[in-house]
Amino acid sequence: MAALLVARLPIQEVLKIIVVLLSVPLSLFLGIKWSANPSRWTIEKDRLSISFKNKAQDIDLGTIRYIRNVPRSGGNLIMIFVKDAKQPKRYWRNKLFQASDDLDSLMHVLKTHGVEYYYA
Repeated sequence: MAALLVARLPIQEVLKIIVVLLSVPLSLFLGIKWSANPSRWTIEKDRLSISFKNKAQDIDLGTIRYIRNVPRSGGNLIMIFVKDAKQPKRYWRNKLFQASDDLDSLMHVLKTHGVEYYYA
């Protein structure tokens, strides 16, 4: 039955379907790889340093009200609420096609420094 159905389908249509089925996951994979922005987070002398490829930020741990980690599809949105700012600093942590990182140990160190951490 399946052979009869395949025999009646034009080969060009089958090839188009195969190309579409393969191109969607491939484009998703390549889009995530090309848009990756790796970062390095360190804590030294009561300062949180976040450095990207071409940008760095330092945040005094005493000015952080709290940190909220919001899970999203494929990653986490990490929001740092600072005492003087109305809007939080937002950082995207992409988990798709990425190596494991030390987020849990970073949050543990932040908690030992008195920074409140919420996983929502």
